[in-house]
Amino acid sequence: MSSKITPHTVSPPKKIRVGVLGATGTVGQRFITLLSDHPWFIIEALGASERSEGKKYREAVKWKQTIPLGGLGLGGIGTSETEKINSTDLRTDDGRVADLIVKACVPENFRNCQLVFSGLDADVAGDIESAFRAANIPLFSNAKNYRRDPHVPLIVPLVNPSHFSIISQQQRLQSPPLSKGFIVTNANCSTTGYVIPLAALEKAFGPIESVLVTTMQAISGAGYPGVPSLDILGNVVPYIGGEEEKIEWETLKILGGIIDSETESDKNGTPLKTFDMHQAGGQPALRVSASCNRVPVIDGHMECVSLRFHRRPPPSPQQVREALSAFTPEVQALGCPSAPRKAIEVFEEPDRPQPRLDVKGSHNGAGVSVGRVRQCQVLDIKFVVLSDNVSIGAATSSIINAEYAVLKGVVS
Repeated sequence: MSSKITPHTVSPPKKIRVGVLGATGTVGQRFITLLSDHPWFIIEALGASERSEGKKYREAVKWKQTIPLGGLGLGGIGTSETEKINSTDLRTDDGRVADLIVKACVPENFRNCQLVFSGLDADVAGDIESAFRAANIPLFSNAKNYRRDPHVPLIVPLVNPSHFSIISQQQRLQSPPLSKGFIVTNANCSTTGYVIPLAALEKAFGPIESVLVTTMQAISGAGYPGVPSLDILGNVVPYIGGEEEKIEWETLKILGGIIDSETESDKNGTPLKTFDMHQAGGQPALRVSASCNRVPVIDGHMECVSLRFHRRPPPSPQQVREALSAFTPEVQALGCPSAPRKAIEVFEEPDRPQPRLDVKGSHNGAGVSVGRVRQCQVLDIKFVVLSDNVSIGAATSSIINAEYAVLKGVVS
């Protein structure tokens, strides 16, 4: 990635108050399970729709996580009891997330939060997220609404955290300009899983020219209640609306860099920064062809990938295995607490990875698993990659993005 973050790295914080929008939905529930034992982040406020407003969280949510709701705390386990934040208007004495009062998703209800996570449905996310940014609240979104915005970074934390460098431009272009508020998005779940090995391979062997990817996507990716049982039981659905286009476009923004625009400037005549969509510096334009399928698996997106390198001769399968296994993303080296200990687990067994056995993989689904690395008779190399679509493919990505922003001083 060509751009770098200018703020200096700061010491790990003692506590940061956070909010969750869309807290009763599938992604919102996952945010809460991950934040409940986070060393820095303390859940301060929960937001949901009007039908949930004013209720205790336990009364508003249809809990669908394997961890019992009643045992979940508010996070901040790295702080001492004397440092716990006292918010008597939102919390009971025992500090259980189940007893938080659900609020409307408006900035005034999150005034005590230093950052907010959004698990909102795309149908409502746009205006709500924009309002939070305008209220100078940093927002980390899992929704698709701002992924194509030319001033909003689309960040897979194990791949392109350098794209945080465009945040200052995003803030400067708002009216009025913002000092703290911004929006960061994470990618579509199926894009996230396979761009991690692609990034590792480009880092080791240079640009990739062509990619064919066929997905086998778990039903949890459709949310709750999801795909009707009569459509998915004993069946495969060879279509997921809008998914193929998302993968083909998002890959270019994520794997590309940030450059000076040749056509756009700010009011002072300074060229604006823009995403190069993997076409700058004479590198070949990356072509991606995706085919997406829904399969009767609960969690875990499996993707079959074939690719061609610009480099001739291409690396051997063994070189590819070694590069994938050695890949260490910046968020891991920096010490983000939710980053995986190993970003890519490489399997030698011919029948691995498998969703049932390997979906949680490295660090509770924060990494990905790759197997069946071999020569491709049409392109250069082919392999399968498995990712946890509700962890690194959703909430975990947003949380690591926020951790990185805190450590880099992007969030004060």
